[in-house]
Amino acid sequence: MCQRKSPKELVASGLQIAGPVILIGSAPAIWFGGLPGGIALALFPLILVGRRMLRMPMALPGTGGLLMASALWAGVTSVAVRDWSAASPKLFGVLLGLALVYVITADPVTKAWLRLFWIGLAVGTSALVALTALFLTEWPKDKLLPFDGLYAVLPAGPRVVDHGGRLGGIGPNQIGGLLALFLPLGFALSLDNAGSSRSVRAVAALALAFALVVLLLTQSRSAYVGALVGLALVGLWRVNRSAWLRNRSTSCVVLNAAFGLALVLLVAAIAGTWLAPLDSTAETLTGRLRIWSASLVLTGDFLVSGVGPGQFPLVLKAAFPELADSVAPHIPHAHNLVLQALLDLGLPGSLALGTLIALAVRGLIATAREFTDPSVQLLCVGLGGSIVALFVFGLTDAIAPGARGGLSFWLVLGLALACGRLSRQAPAAT
Repeated sequence: MCQRKSPKELVASGLQIAGPVILIGSAPAIWFGGLPGGIALALFPLILVGRRMLRMPMALPGTGGLLMASALWAGVTSVAVRDWSAASPKLFGVLLGLALVYVITADPVTKAWLRLFWIGLAVGTSALVALTALFLTEWPKDKLLPFDGLYAVLPAGPRVVDHGGRLGGIGPNQIGGLLALFLPLGFALSLDNAGSSRSVRAVAALALAFALVVLLLTQSRSAYVGALVGLALVGLWRVNRSAWLRNRSTSCVVLNAAFGLALVLLVAAIAGTWLAPLDSTAETLTGRLRIWSASLVLTGDFLVSGVGPGQFPLVLKAAFPELADSVAPHIPHAHNLVLQALLDLGLPGSLALGTLIALAVRGLIATAREFTDPSVQLLCVGLGGSIVALFVFGLTDAIAPGARGGLSFWLVLGLALACGRLSRQAPAAT
């Protein structure tokens, strides 16, 4: 006989579901500064007050204080801000991301809840990113692959991004980085024959194929390499768990060696295209080296506070005006994830973010080891592949912590921390 929930328990259950939904619904405010972002930002304290009044868990043990400290430090970085029209959306993006991680990880998780979130990210969000790219991306020209004719027939949507005074589309490298983040999750879901129905796996495979096509269109070499490494991690794990390889150590070694060699050759072929051009534009290794050198100097000058969210282009242009003439007229970020985090958040904020990521990875490893459920293990591997893909992409490109596309990273980080929490709960969680 089912026990009827009290009104308080019903409200608490509703708030558990509504918290992430409300925050994600406020995400469009990232596109705006001023009042829209300020109103949306007030949602997070209201959710916290509601959780406190209902005596709900306030945060995942071990991360609550870290998330709060990160949010407070994001406010400290504002002391370096010079242009609030550029800073306010980025600052809101960081705080929104931290709030999402907070509410996603605050309550005890179940495998059913994780699966729902997994499907939402691997299918819904990745398909949304890929579909949006077809209408809002500013496609490259004369880059790696002969796609210029195809770009001409794609829909030309509104130009919504300010590229240093010039309105344009969303950068293809940013779209590529987001798709590289989601592809390992989608690949893992399409292989999940232990916990997902055939229809779910088929939909995941279709979303994966669609995302791969759009990733190719972006011609982002950093995203290509990141996606390859992330997908390889998931593929190798799945192949080595296949029944036909059990007790066949020689076949396993040969297969892994061949897979690894093919991956190295593909990565080398893609990376080699950076060395071919002799100019020093932002799309060549020479140009990236100049951007990294300038970014390192700025990191040393603003080690504690950073230059402030959204301030990198402004500060870089003031400190190194020659880069605009020789590399690119507008350089939106440092083209390296670690450097960009240091510049946006300073050393304390970057260390806090790095600690959150380390905790997520440690939790994923613990859950994958402790749970015999192959579906949970595959989710952990998929999340690990997504994080690895983003950081490989981030070696030579970046999605800033507060960028509009950065919201996807925070969602994946929240899911990874929640999945890692299973290792601290009863293995029988359902």
